[in-house]
Amino acid sequence: MQKIYLLVILCALFSPALLKAQQNETTTKEKKKTTPVDVVVIDEKQEKAIVGFPRAKVEVQEHNDTITKITLGHKRWEFIEEDDKTNVRMVHIPREKFKGHYSGVLLGFCNYSGKDFDTSIPADGDFMEINSGKSMAFTINFLQYDIGLQQRKKNLGLVTGLGWTVYNYRQDNQFNIQKNNAGITYGEPIPATNPVEKSKIVASYLNVPLLLEAQIPSDKNRCTAFISAGVYGGFKIGSHTKVVYTDGDTDKSRDDININPFQYGAMVQVGYKIIKLYATYNFSTLYEKDKGPELYPYSIGITLANF
Repeated sequence: MQKIYLLVILCALFSPALLKAQQNETTTKEKKKTTPVDVVVIDEKQEKAIVGFPRAKVEVQEHNDTITKITLGHKRWEFIEEDDKTNVRMVHIPREKFKGHYSGVLLGFCNYSGKDFDTSIPADGDFMEINSGKSMAFTINFLQYDIGLQQRKKNLGLVTGLGWTVYNYRQDNQFNIQKNNAGITYGEPIPATNPVEKSKIVASYLNVPLLLEAQIPSDKNRCTAFISAGVYGGFKIGSHTKVVYTDGDTDKSRDDININPFQYGAMVQVGYKIIKLYATYNFSTLYEKDKGPELYPYSIGITLANF
């Protein structure tokens, strides 16, 4: 039993270094302070002790084959004594609520198509010929909110949040994209005597999604695979054009070229274990209506990390 008391004392002493102290909770009548240790239970009759922290717990019981259990998040390590040997077993702890897949870091290729998924560029958009292999979309989805749709299972729900995406559309042609006197976006030809090495349009948006997600297997509280689909909307927070010439000169402009201030579209995500793919398609055009070629952006890529 002395070992149990010693474990409790050590956990209580070192827990502030392992976990942040919880913030004081204020009620309408009083303020109640909490300590880093949420639960401390000592049962001398059964010779066991439990020390609980936020999202972590240590259990020790001397008269049991499983002498120690250490729980961190959704995983528990059990130390079991059998035949004078100690074995370690890891157990998955079922989720208490639905948690979707949205927040994280995504990287993909971005492109655009003509009306009705036409892969060719409209006649008035020859200056928008894209280098699809070098056009990239980088996304950080930093907020997520989950709404479970089941009482017993935790495999179906709605997911929303907030994300930031930067689209880099690479052209590599002899045009400088700008507006004419009528306010229409067009490509101003650059003389061949000053060859272009690369050019691009960069636009960044804040996006809000609404996704329905189903996780598999449906009969367990552990997600192996998932699929989610839904819609999103966003507003532009910045854009610019950049042209780099072979002689090293650079033209960078933040002038308005009629990039659509709002976007909306559909999003699909699929995942299996650590592999997660996504695709988006805009129902809104890259440029404002009747102010540039009719182009519909889309992107395909992978999720590098979820958090």
